[in-house]
Amino acid sequence: MTNDDPSTLAAGAKPQATFDRRSIMVGLGLAAGAGLSYFHTPRAMAAPISEDRFQQLIPARIGGWTSRKSAELVVPAEDEGQDKLYENLETRIYEGEGLPPMMLLIAYSSVQRNDVQVHRPEVCYPAAGFPILWSKPTTIDVGGRKLTGRELVASRGGVNERIIYWVRVGDEFPIGWAEQRLTMALSNAKGVTPDGVLFRVSMIESDPEVAARALRTFIKAFMAASTSSFRENVLF
Repeated sequence: MTNDDPSTLAAGAKPQATFDRRSIMVGLGLAAGAGLSYFHTPRAMAAPISEDRFQQLIPARIGGWTSRKSAELVVPAEDEGQDKLYENLETRIYEGEGLPPMMLLIAYSSVQRNDVQVHRPEVCYPAAGFPILWSKPTTIDVGGRKLTGRELVASRGGVNERIIYWVRVGDEFPIGWAEQRLTMALSNAKGVTPDGVLFRVSMIESDPEVAARALRTFIKAFMAASTSSFRENVLF
């Protein structure tokens, strides 16, 4: 007579593990999902730049202008997570005899994600209490190359500040917030986390046409004074 009661198994006998087909398929599915997640996780396309190195890349003299560091420029408010937004944030004023003072801001991050993005002047200026009077897309000649950016005017309590800027995300130059987010999403879909930069130059304007010409002259002079590595790897 055969007795299959587990209590009668011989001492030392090892129970046999059983796996049904459903368990095997679930396990394989989880493993495949983990593998796909790993291989499709966006990889950063740029390495961080140290603060000292970043400051050294920015020319101190541009034509007849000489720079000084300044905290007078409009930047993202601290409660917007400034330290998180940018790995490098440099603000300077360039001055020269007989030349209009130029306000320069360059913000760079080696990683652009949903929670770490370049903030546009259309966001920062109103947040600082300076409304935008008008804004339009523009083409910016950087010397041998033309970029898409924006030109705008902000009201600063009785005076107007004229601004020209561009945003680079990866290899693209989105001219609006929606296009910027789309550019990031498309890069992520390709398995890339792009880097990003905001290059912004501004001045207090008394004559709109004179200010517009002066800003563009300064931008071309800045590019001419910058190293090719800085231009090609960071600015554009």
